[in-house]
Amino acid sequence: MKRRNLLKNLTLGTAAMVAVPAWAKNWSKTDLPLGKALAPADEALLTDIIDTLIPKTDTPGAIELGVEKFVKAMLDAMQTEEEQKAFYAQIPAVDAFAKRKFGSAFSSLTVNQKVECLGMIETNENQDLKKFFGTLKYYSIQGYTGSEWYMTEKAGYEYAPGYGYGCVDIEQ
Repeated sequence: MKRRNLLKNLTLGTAAMVAVPAWAKNWSKTDLPLGKALAPADEALLTDIIDTLIPKTDTPGAIELGVEKFVKAMLDAMQTEEEQKAFYAQIPAVDAFAKRKFGSAFSSLTVNQKVECLGMIETNENQDLKKFFGTLKYYSIQGYTGSEWYMTEKAGYEYAPGYGYGCVDIEQ
């Protein structure tokens, strides 16, 4: 009876070893969904806000490093469904806030006006908008400082730190 179980398990294991690589070979990063699907206007506004937070200078900006994808993935993985709905509901509120304070949409403001607008949102009395901005800022910074470029170029991260000197004379 034990031989029968052994043969069954060996057959299943062999089939899995053959099937899994063939199945996984057809996957790519672009096939994986990253966060909730947003309306194109909301997607553009979210990207614009993140670009204002960490713009491109002599170093790559947040958009170049794909931080907007990281933010959406983190929201999807770390926030509850209600928190996600509350977060995504505040994206159009940023545009409405900019129109109320500056007379035009957020994306049509100058860079200085965008920075000023985000500063006003951060100190705003509207707790939902304030929480939205705090969450967005937190995940944007986390995504930027966790990027491969930042870790290798700025933080001095080494994949395998330290060196092993195997053939060294031992002195007594």
